[in-house]
Amino acid sequence: MAECPVTKAWKMLGKPWRIVIIARLLDGCKSYNELLWSMKGISSKTLSNALKELCKEELIKVETNRNRRIYSLTEKGKDLAKIVENVRIWSEKWLM
Repeated sequence: MAECPVTKAWKMLGKPWRIVIIARLLDGCKSYNELLWSMKGISSKTLSNALKELCKEELIKVETNRNRRIYSLTEKGKDLAKIVENVRIWSEKWLM
């Protein structure tokens, strides 16, 4: 039997910080340090591991620009914009 699509997506996106990283990159390209500084409570190691996994899943891409690694969303990653927005709206309604 094929795995449930929701379960499959949650296994990838439900890991700590994945949706937050995608949300930050929806605002535009960011360097590693910009991402680190914008997410209170994330460790450098956790961010590094999450970025590697998101690159492997082809949700984000990384380019080097003047010795800086710049992260941005791929089309696959940008396709999550509505989901991230709906999570924000739900959170503001029920968790704030």
